[in-house]
Amino acid sequence: MIEEKQERILDLRSVFGVEARITASSSETDGEYVEMDCTATQGSGTMIHYHPQQEETFQVLEGTLDIFSNQQWKSIQAGESFTVPRGTVHAWRNASGAPIRFMNVHRPALGFQSQMETLDHLIKVGKVRGTKDPRSLIYMSMSAVKHRPDVTVKPPQWVINTLAFIGRRLGYTLD
Repeated sequence: MIEEKQERILDLRSVFGVEARITASSSETDGEYVEMDCTATQGSGTMIHYHPQQEETFQVLEGTLDIFSNQQWKSIQAGESFTVPRGTVHAWRNASGAPIRFMNVHRPALGFQSQMETLDHLIKVGKVRGTKDPRSLIYMSMSAVKHRPDVTVKPPQWVINTLAFIGRRLGYTLD
């Protein structure tokens, strides 16, 4: 009997404007990589950060994705891809007037999938409600420090570490 692959959708739309469908999980690839099919709403994006031990690839399927790399924004069109080498400061955003869709691969997977799954859970249970809510920022920081998917540049990593420390001292948990 062939075992069916369970599809996992991470709904981060209410806070980050992104829905990610895991198409190749970290466990399926023995940690070699994690691949997600992402749909991002207008105005969504990430903080400026870098991955010390991972490269990140974006393959745009629909629309135009803007990538910040080498101190400038570049527009990546549908049908194009862009790979960010490990250690390179970068971010992405949807500055277009429509949703965009892209494949996102982190190689090796490390804690990236776990970070995304934790954020999905924290949103579902109401612990993370927005990026301007102090309590939510503490929970997001705790998850980032636990899973270490990246190092933030803007805001600086020390801010994330401090918020995570405060959360632990206040007894916040990620469950």
